[in-house]
Amino acid sequence: MFGKLFGSRAEPLATFDGALTREELIQKGRIAFIDDEEPLLIEHIKSSQFVVEHDRTGDDLRNYDAQLYDVAIVDYYGVGQRLGAGQGLDLIKHIRRVSPRTRIIAYTSRSLNASESEFFRLSHAVLPKDMGLGDSMLLIEEELRKALGKEHLFEALITKLAVSRGEEREKMRTALSKALAGKDKTKFKEYLSKAVGMTAEKTVEAIIGKIFV
Repeated sequence: MFGKLFGSRAEPLATFDGALTREELIQKGRIAFIDDEEPLLIEHIKSSQFVVEHDRTGDDLRNYDAQLYDVAIVDYYGVGQRLGAGQGLDLIKHIRRVSPRTRIIAYTSRSLNASESEFFRLSHAVLPKDMGLGDSMLLIEEELRKALGKEHLFEALITKLAVSRGEEREKMRTALSKALAGKDKTKFKEYLSKAVGMTAEKTVEAIIGKIFV
């Protein structure tokens, strides 16, 4: 059935990324900046024309649960206290669980002890607060590009669908490659429905929509 639906040859997912211009990155990217203070970097991101929302507490989790952001820049101290004593660590754990497509950038100037160092390990990148504005923006743009990449989005989809077996993952990767080549989102969704019993869950639909944008 799989071969009949999608043929035999599959291209690597990165083949379908294309070269995003900076204008396209500005148009497509959405950033959350979670910090109880108001660093100058936020204004710099805005003046660079990117969409960024400043969240001072990380207490209202609805936007993260809905997977609205491509990148979340997260401070350690003073945020995420609704989730527990781990502050920023607890917050990025939550974001990674509910929105695996969101790239996490750790943002802090303080050294963390051994028990807190997981904050950095669970982040996709680290942005020191004393990094210059220009270099900071380059790092953020790099993470935005990765967030919009087909391979990253596929891994987010796999995580959301809880697909762990290697064989299933590779079959799904091949199915997605074929569907992208044919620009046929409907056929891929049909495949997912048969392969893993995918329902029309909004969070899954959001990732698929990003993949086929």
